[in-house]
Amino acid sequence: MKLEASQVAVVTGGASGIGRALVEAFAARGLSVVGVDVEASALDVMVSEVNGAGSGEAGAGRVAGQVIGRVVDVRDPEALVALAADVMATFGRVDVVCNNAGVITSRLPTWEQPHSDVQWTTEVNFYGVVNGVRAFVPHFIAAGQGHVVNTASVAGLSTIPGGGQAAYSASKHAVVGLSETLALELAAVAPEVGVTVLCPGQVPTRIKDAARNRPADRPEADPERAKTALPDFQLSMDRATPEAVAAMVVAAIEDRRFYLVTAPDAGQWARARAQSVIDGLS
Repeated sequence: MKLEASQVAVVTGGASGIGRALVEAFAARGLSVVGVDVEASALDVMVSEVNGAGSGEAGAGRVAGQVIGRVVDVRDPEALVALAADVMATFGRVDVVCNNAGVITSRLPTWEQPHSDVQWTTEVNFYGVVNGVRAFVPHFIAAGQGHVVNTASVAGLSTIPGGGQAAYSASKHAVVGLSETLALELAAVAPEVGVTVLCPGQVPTRIKDAARNRPADRPEADPERAKTALPDFQLSMDRATPEAVAAMVVAAIEDRRFYLVTAPDAGQWARARAQSVIDGLS
C-alpha cells in the first residue's frame, strides 16, 4: 500500500522507542498519526516535539502530518474499540494500525516467574495486539484497504539464549502465530488489506524499564529477587536504532512484506529451530 499524505496511522506504544519512531516516520510522510500510550506525560512530550519538529526550521521543506495523542490501555478491548471510533470520528478514515505496545519483566526461570508477570506480559504483548486487530481490521475490510503491523520479536521466532523471559517469548510467539493466521484470513476475504509481523532484534528502547508503567493490579512479586535472577545478556546480533526499524516498517508496508526481521543474523536462530523441528519428524 502506497503511503500518502491523506492517510491516517495509529501507533500503540507511541510515546517512546520504536513506537515514537513510527509516529515520526509516518508524520514525515505527511500522514496524520494517532500516538497511543498509557504514559500520559511521555505521550504529551512526544506529540509536542514531533509536531514542533514539523513546523520549525528543522522541518522546513517536508510535508508534516498532524500528530495527536490518546491515553489508552491496550489491555482493555473496549478502550480499543472506542479508540477506533474516535479515530474515525476525528479523521473519517484509518489506514494503518501498528499494534506495537510491549513490556518485559524480570529475567527469572520459568518455574519462578510470578503469575502477575505472566499476566501483565501476556495482556499487553498479546492481548493488546488481539484487541487492536479486533478494533481496526473491520474498518480496513469495509474500506477495502489498510495495513496491520504487529510487533513481535526475534524472541517470537526462537527462545532467548540462556533461558528466562518465558512469558515474553511465549507472548511474542503468539503474536507471530496470530499474524500468520490473520494474513491467511485476510487474503481470502480482503486481499487489499496487508499484514506485517515486525520481529526486532536488539533495539535501544526503554522496554527494560517497562515497570514504570506497571499497573497496580499486576504488582511485581519480589523486586529484590528479580535483581539476582538470571544474569542479563547481550545478543550476538546487529543492533538497529528505532529510527532504522521505523524506516524498515514504512518500506514493508509499501512492499506488502509479511515477515520483517530487523536483525539479519537472527536467521541462525530460525534456521536452527526449523532444523530441530525437521529432525523431530517421525
